[in-house]
Amino acid sequence: MRFFKKKNEVLDPYAVEKCSSCNKIVKRKFVEGDYVFKASGKCTACGTGQLMIDKIFGELVK
Repeated sequence: MRFFKKKNEVLDPYAVEKCSSCNKIVKRKFVEGDYVFKASGKCTACGTGQLMIDKIFGELVK
């Protein structure tokens, strides 16, 4: 999925996940069905925390 801002500008969507325990931040590609505050799995760094989507944004493709 790509979002269009202006003519000839294409944005690639990303989601940022944050661990509730160790506060590790992971940026990944947006997946259809993602939304802010969605629980997305266990943290791979600490193994105890829950990853939640903290923000969704787009980066300009050059």
